[in-house]
Amino acid sequence: MLNINKSFKIINYSFLIKNVIRNYSSNKSTPTIVITKPKENIKNINQTKETKIKIKNNNDNSTENGLVVKKFNNSHIMERDPQDRSLSLKQYFEKLADRGDVDRMLEVAKRMPERRTAYAYEKLIFACSKATKFNQSWKIYNDMKKDNIKPSIHIFGNLVDVCNRSTSIDSNKIQERVNKIIEEIDKYQVPVSINFFNILMKTMITIGKNDQAITMIDKMKDSGIRPDITSYTTWIKAISEKYIADNHLNKKELIKQLNKPNKNTSEMDELRAEGNKQIDYYMTLVKKVKMAQISPDRYFINTILNACKQTKNPSGVFQVWDTLKEMRFTQHLNPDTKTYDILISTCNNIDDFDKSLEIFDEIYSKNIRPDIHLVNNMFRTCLRIACCRKISKKENLDEEKIINRIIDYMSAYTLQPNEESFSVLISTYSKLKNYVKVYELLLEMKELNISPNIKHYSGIISSFSKDTEKCLEILRICISQKIVFTPDFISNVQKIIGRHKGDAEEFSKLLREHDSYAIEKKN
Repeated sequence: MLNINKSFKIINYSFLIKNVIRNYSSNKSTPTIVITKPKENIKNINQTKETKIKIKNNNDNSTENGLVVKKFNNSHIMERDPQDRSLSLKQYFEKLADRGDVDRMLEVAKRMPERRTAYAYEKLIFACSKATKFNQSWKIYNDMKKDNIKPSIHIFGNLVDVCNRSTSIDSNKIQERVNKIIEEIDKYQVPVSINFFNILMKTMITIGKNDQAITMIDKMKDSGIRPDITSYTTWIKAISEKYIADNHLNKKELIKQLNKPNKNTSEMDELRAEGNKQIDYYMTLVKKVKMAQISPDRYFINTILNACKQTKNPSGVFQVWDTLKEMRFTQHLNPDTKTYDILISTCNNIDDFDKSLEIFDEIYSKNIRPDIHLVNNMFRTCLRIACCRKISKKENLDEEKIINRIIDYMSAYTLQPNEESFSVLISTYSKLKNYVKVYELLLEMKELNISPNIKHYSGIISSFSKDTEKCLEILRICISQKIVFTPDFISNVQKIIGRHKGDAEEFSKLLREHDSYAIEKKN
């Protein structure tokens, strides 16, 4: 079972406030009581009330002294989360920016004495980038200009980052916005920074302008800016994306071609030669970075490995990894979760199960902390083993034993499965014809409040392909939930119809019902 109990520690914060300080005058006849609050709370609260309190001094019956007590309307502080109530307005404003809570920041800004500053606008636009508020970020920028505040390169960097993160916006609109930002930089004569160039390069990759991204390195140098490791990492990613686009590489088609039962040897040699040529080019880029005396990091290494994985010879990634481990330039960088994720997914693509299991053992022995993406790729290895029809490749491999060890590995780090985990496992146990396990996984999904999607139903319907009634019931459930079928799911249904022609009319009726709402959803 995958159900892993997680324990959460609730931290209670207590705060000690010193309320009373007694100071005595030189004649010690008049006591003065000063009620103190944290500086920021007194400074930032607008509404106050003053009350005169008469205090009679026992040492001097003829005199009375006044004490001023201030009562504050702090309802806006009580509206915050408990852990945020001790923060000053500025600290709270910054925390909201990190969360991307633009609307609440605008409310808090009304209480800040100096709310119309470059700093405040910078934080607001930064929050827009976190929340991908494409239109609102430009409105805030225009408000800043109305306040006659000159923008800084940090503000322009945040505006470009909004463009980079706004993946749902049309690429032409993104390009138009980027052009406007560059015009504004020229207008205000703002010196550009390395960080701005790096974000701009990422944005060009996001909208598919890989050629423009690749030229950024030279533009940096022409501007007198020395590229850093982030620049070179992004540059390599742009080159990889351009290679994929220029070669019209389709990952699924390439995997099918690499794993054909009857491979054309000359065709495979040609593919490998083309892939190796690109891999060699990536290694020359590594040498360029070395010559520029730029220290590499793990992200740079993982980007190189991922680029090699995307070539026509994915297996070349292992040779590159061995080379990087031996180079003095990179040998000090230990592999991390992402590194192993790339290596295992490559094994899955080329059906190298022995290499996968070898990497599994290395992960276990080094106690690498996993994330769910790595674990799901480990589960996919088991699915690939189950799907492989070549007996020679499945020899001495026990899929269920491998799965149980992966689950133990997850348990050691209290890592919970997600929708994808169940999808892969349901498909795996369906291939193994272990229908009891499929049913158990469905029950466990219910316990974890995970609703099955089309991927799960694809694995389930494959499990019951010989049982017409159950297949029809699965179809009815999907249609009742108005789930849109994938091409793979429809293909499986058509295969079932071919085997059970007596129920073809009922299957066809359900598929027509699906098509009617699927078209509506698409429109």
